[in-house]
Amino acid sequence: MQSYYYFPTSTQKNLNYLPPKLFIPHKVANFAAEKSKIEQIQHKRLMKKILFAVMAAVVCLAAHAQVDEKMEALRSRGFGARNTAVAQVSAVEDSVARIEEQKQRQAQGDTEPSFRGGEMFLKAYLKKKLLHSNVSGTGDVVISFRVDEKGNIHHAEVTQSAGSILDTAAFNIVTGMARWIPGTTNGVPVDKPASVTVSFGKEDW
Repeated sequence: MQSYYYFPTSTQKNLNYLPPKLFIPHKVANFAAEKSKIEQIQHKRLMKKILFAVMAAVVCLAAHAQVDEKMEALRSRGFGARNTAVAQVSAVEDSVARIEEQKQRQAQGDTEPSFRGGEMFLKAYLKKKLLHSNVSGTGDVVISFRVDEKGNIHHAEVTQSAGSILDTAAFNIVTGMARWIPGTTNGVPVDKPASVTVSFGKEDW
């Protein structure tokens, strides 16, 4: 037979008589055990949250340290707003210095007359002219000439012949060129000799 506990009469008036089933002894014991289990579960969850927060903080600190190291390395190599500006100014200064040095070297030494654009442009010009020359034959014709201080070609002559027809065609091609870059002596443009070889009947030259 189950036992029931009741409040005194004065307490019953204040609490308006709680149901007797709440005060069954084994029910009270079960409630205490369940409460203990809940508290243990909550404690475990709290410990997991704390552990996760600690791990996250450690990972963030490690990542921040790596970022700081990389930024420091970049700054040491010239990156960053201030360092980048300084590096750009230094690069411009170096470029200007190299140009001035090149000019000084050219002024101190001698240079030969050259076709504007260099050897590659000269070959392209000759190939284009040969395609429209309407001359058949094979051979190399060397045209020697002089280039004055303004780059004009003058006193051209055939110094290696491949026949009158080819010689005439080569002579016209060379003398029809635009102004060359004049040669220099001690940095001053002067009249200097030059020559061009015109090859007929050769596709790869």
